[in-house]
Amino acid sequence: MAEVRRRRGKLLGVIAYVLVPGERRVRAAAHFRKAGFEALKGVGELVSPEKSQTSTGPTSRERIEIE
Repeated sequence: MAEVRRRRGKLLGVIAYVLVPGERRVRAAAHFRKAGFEALKGVGELVSPEKSQTSTGPTSRERIEIE
């Protein structure tokens, strides 16, 4: 019975948050929108093929002398 009350309370909280206009809700919506775009950009970077590094000649190595 307590679980049903918790669910109902959470649902009422979400409904109240959505229905009541205010500065806090506007800021939260902007934050979630920006976060969504950042998440999409991250997924796009993971999905896109890795850029291959083409070199014009053989790879050169730097030699460090140790005394």
